[in-house]
Amino acid sequence: MTMSAHTLRYWLVAIFWPAVQCLLIEASRDFPLGSEVENLALRPSGSILATVYTSPHIYEVMQSPDSTPRLLHVFQNTTGACGIAESSTPDVFFVVTGNFSFENLSPIPWSYAIHRLAFEKCGRPIVEEIAALGTIAQPNGMTAVPNTPYVLIADSYGGFVYRFNTETLQLTTYLDHPLLKPQPVAGIVFGVNGVKLSRGHLYFSNSNQQIVARIKATGTEVALDGGPEIVAISTPADDFIVNDLNGDVYIAQSEPANGIGFVSKEAYGSAPITIAGGPNSTALLGPTAAIWAKGAEGQTLIVSVTGGFEQFFTKNYTGGGKVAIVHLE
Repeated sequence: MTMSAHTLRYWLVAIFWPAVQCLLIEASRDFPLGSEVENLALRPSGSILATVYTSPHIYEVMQSPDSTPRLLHVFQNTTGACGIAESSTPDVFFVVTGNFSFENLSPIPWSYAIHRLAFEKCGRPIVEEIAALGTIAQPNGMTAVPNTPYVLIADSYGGFVYRFNTETLQLTTYLDHPLLKPQPVAGIVFGVNGVKLSRGHLYFSNSNQQIVARIKATGTEVALDGGPEIVAISTPADDFIVNDLNGDVYIAQSEPANGIGFVSKEAYGSAPITIAGGPNSTALLGPTAAIWAKGAEGQTLIVSVTGGFEQFFTKNYTGGGKVAIVHLE
């Protein structure tokens, strides 16, 4: 019997699957109780910036086990911070804030805004609000377009990807497609969630539709046409990261999966394999985002962990959020 390369890859994964479950996972100390750690970005120094959606806070966490999250900034006139992306200027970031009701599982209309966060030598950032984002019902994942003033912003509630020019403040619809739309499950409306530019494509996740997909894009087009390609199915995807070197995808899978799902480039269109955490593990409860550690693409993941989502609905807090380091090698 002969095997294709695709089949052989699956066969090898199946054989060595028990060993993969033993990946080393290290974690920071807890964020304050009630912190829904939402999204991550990496500073040039290698330290981690983490936004919190249940409070208007942004923290810095050193990339080492047992590091203590340090409060960097408190945003005014808002209840939470969600998307974050580094600009083309080193150590300058864009952050989206807004009001989201965890009791009703819905965004508060016209409450979202985008800010510029720039670090100086003193270590504290200078933060300024750039613009309101009233057109976007619920901004979520965000990614910067390299060497341009553009950022792409996912609208989980409306089911669009927008492009925002951080210089002219122009907001336009970049992608509108059925695979971006929410399909409410038990009242939870979360369509497109994470967005990433990699290997000549825009990758995106859809939490309600439980997919990751991609479409040819550079971020410089006025708008996108054509149909996306399915990358992963049957995945309770929040955010994710792509290995720019080979196209492999690592997905932060929400409850009940509670882990990192893996889809190789050769296996696009299939369900992810859980490589860290899992339904019977407490190592990665309610993961929300994943990025690469500094200089460690394909080797070390940094994952934001909430400690479990139910506590934010009930207000019966059971565990603090963390930043976890997952060693893939």
